[in-house]
Amino acid sequence: MDTSRPTALAETEDRIRAGRIVAVLRLRDHRHAVEVAETLAEAGVTALEFTLDHPDSLAAVERVAARMPGTVAVGAGTVLSPTQVTAARDAGARFVVCPHTDPLIITTAIGCRLAPLPGVTTPTELFAAQQAGARLLKLFPAGPLGIGYLKALRGPFEHAELVPTGGVEIDTIGDWLAAGATAVGVGSSLVDRTGALDGLADRARRAVAAAHGGAS
Repeated sequence: MDTSRPTALAETEDRIRAGRIVAVLRLRDHRHAVEVAETLAEAGVTALEFTLDHPDSLAAVERVAARMPGTVAVGAGTVLSPTQVTAARDAGARFVVCPHTDPLIITTAIGCRLAPLPGVTTPTELFAAQQAGARLLKLFPAGPLGIGYLKALRGPFEHAELVPTGGVEIDTIGDWLAAGATAVGVGSSLVDRTGALDGLADRARRAVAAAHGGAS
C-alpha cells in the first residue's frame, strides 16, 4: 500500500490492482443494480463503476455501497465536475472515473478520500494527471487506440498504471494485461445496459478467468 496516500484511497487503488477488472455499468435501467452487483461480486469482480449519465445512477451507487460494504469497491463514472465528486462520495462511492483529465477533479477526489481514475489519451494528459496526484489512469478510448498504443505510451512512462477502457472485450482482457495494463475497464461486453442478468454470471466468470490467466 502507498503510505503517502490516505488509507481508504490507497486500499481502493490496491483493490483495483488486485482485481484487475473494473466493471463499467452504463445502465439505462437501474432497478436490478444490486442483483447485477451481487452477480459480478460472486464471480470475483470487486470494482464496479456506475456511470453518472443517467438520473438513477447515484441512487444505484448508494444502494450497492450500503448493501455490499467491504465486498466490492463501488465507483462513479463519467464524472465531469468537482460537484459530482462530492455527490459520489456522499452516495458511498470509493473511486471516481472521468473520460478526461481535470486536475481540479483529481485533487477534489483525493481530498474526499476517493481514488481518481482520470481519462488520458496523450502523453501530455498522462503527465498532467500524474502531477495532480492520480495513480491509476484510465486509457480512453482504448479500443480505437489499440494495444500498440498502450505499449508505445509505456515507453517513456514505463511506471504508469494504465487501465484501458472503452472497447475492451472479454476476449481481449488477457492481451491488454499482458501488454502492461494494470487493470481493464470492461463495459457492454460484460454488463448489458438493460441490467439483464441472463448470461451475466458466465460472462463475469470468463472475464475474471481471463484477468487472472485462467481459461475463458
